[in-house]
Amino acid sequence: MRVPFAIPAPALKLAAVAAFSVVVALGLALAGALGHWSSGPTTVTTVQATVLAGVPCDGSGLERVSYPTDHGTQEARLDACGHQSGEKVEVTVGDGVVHLARATTGATLDARPFAVVLLVFAGIAGAWFTQLKRRD
Repeated sequence: MRVPFAIPAPALKLAAVAAFSVVVALGLALAGALGHWSSGPTTVTTVQATVLAGVPCDGSGLERVSYPTDHGTQEARLDACGHQSGEKVEVTVGDGVVHLARATTGATLDARPFAVVLLVFAGIAGAWFTQLKRRD
């Protein structure tokens, strides 16, 4: 007598949940890799600004600058120190944030997409390792 091949229902449910989890994780990794959760400004413009109020470099505050826009001039706080009032500085303006144009705050390569993908694969590997240890 031949027994028909049948997969138990709990195994099918477990496989469905695992497949769904992998698809969701890879979808989130792809969205993160494409930069959908990027926190950087979308448009950055470099303009010449005038320092309105400079501060010494003793941690006493932020400088105030004025820069030209399409609708006149705009005042903003600049995260710099040591400039004299009336001095011209080059700043980058993006989404209301003003920084010195030549200041760099990190690496030039945005490694977040790689980090997201590696994080997803590490989670999948950890789940498989847990499943293997559970069988012992």
